[in-house]
Amino acid sequence: MKKKVFIGIGVAALIIVLVVVGIVKNAGSAGSGPLYTVEVSEIKKGDISSYVSANGTVTEIEKSEIYIDTPIKATKVYVKQNDVVKKGQKLVDFDFDDLNSQLEQAKLTKRTQELALKKLKLMDTKVNVTSAENSLKVAENSVISAQRNYDVALKNYNDTKKLYEVGDKSKSELEMAENTYKDAEVALNNAKINLESQKAALNETSKNNNQSESSKQIDIQSQQVAIENSALTIKNLENKIKKIKESMVCTMDGVISQVNVSEGSYTPSGHPAFVVIDPNKLEVKVNVNEYNAKQIQVGQSVNITGDSIPENEIITGKVTSVSPVASSSTTGMGSSETVIQVTVGIDNVTSNIKPGITVNCDIKTVNITNVLTIQLDMLTQDKDGNDFIYVVSEDKKTMIKKSVELGSTSDMTAEVKKGEIKEGDLVVMNPKAVYKDGARIKISEN
Repeated sequence: MKKKVFIGIGVAALIIVLVVVGIVKNAGSAGSGPLYTVEVSEIKKGDISSYVSANGTVTEIEKSEIYIDTPIKATKVYVKQNDVVKKGQKLVDFDFDDLNSQLEQAKLTKRTQELALKKLKLMDTKVNVTSAENSLKVAENSVISAQRNYDVALKNYNDTKKLYEVGDKSKSELEMAENTYKDAEVALNNAKINLESQKAALNETSKNNNQSESSKQIDIQSQQVAIENSALTIKNLENKIKKIKESMVCTMDGVISQVNVSEGSYTPSGHPAFVVIDPNKLEVKVNVNEYNAKQIQVGQSVNITGDSIPENEIITGKVTSVSPVASSSTTGMGSSETVIQVTVGIDNVTSNIKPGITVNCDIKTVNITNVLTIQLDMLTQDKDGNDFIYVVSEDKKTMIKKSVELGSTSDMTAEVKKGEIKEGDLVVMNPKAVYKDGARIKISEN
């Protein structure tokens, strides 16, 4: 036995001959050098799955925010938070008295202007002094009336402002007083413009009782401009009333998530009076770092978990969109990283999935089935970075070094794209640096 081992060490060529003819086998040993006890595992076909994980917040896909630009008092609120509502259902009643009054006043002003225009067109410019004086008187009375309304509105605004500053008036009431004051100011300016126009007309008539047709046309045009201004005021008020009435009813089926108005109070400025959501149509917005983002594609499957989701509840989804632009995000350590926003649609919304909760999304970026795989614990690399494994010989007494080319990988396994291995081969696990091609092995019973 010692003589055969010595010959095997000294003469490599003779070893090959001895192996071929089975001398070593008959002697109960194979190869030369140390005998390594190794654990092995079998090459199998299987599936390869790889995931990119990211945290995100559940949000609504469909949401209706009902804003009311003009502060108005709510007289009756029909819904409360978490109520189920239908499209077209009335949510609230408002007090339209003030807006209706403004509209009627604007219509009366316009009618007065139209009559004045008609009278102007019928006016005989040669005997126009008396008529012009009457028009001037009407204009003066209009200024007096407008001034009185303006003074009242200004005083009310200043009083409301003082009370607001000490907390006795709401911001909505202050804004309402301010709007009334501004409307009165516009009316006063219009009345003054009309007065000046009538004064000019009277002066011109006094100077020249034979006023030219061209001067008359200027007066007509001035009156027409005033009528157009009144018509615009009427249109704006009508649109405002129409828009507010439209906001009184729900625009979609869903659930009331916010109610920001109460009976007897004015609607908020800058905030929606009501928010309606569809709780059955939810999605998740996640930020994926730019390194992993290149693996994300629309349609990829997603497993969704979170603190509020029971472990036995399986929630799935799919990637519905990947943002075409990147943004900067601050990590938990305070550093900044470049991320891409990814939207995940939720397939099966349950009662535990609610807007606002934080969830973890495992996005399946690789899903390959029935391919030849190896465990990553079988791999090692040579000095050039090439992957290889040690395959157990058929007689299970030596290890054979074989190069492999890998495809897709998961946490524990990798796809074999190229290599002289087959399903069922035994491979040495956790290869050590001292292992050599052809080294003797003993397979561990473990």
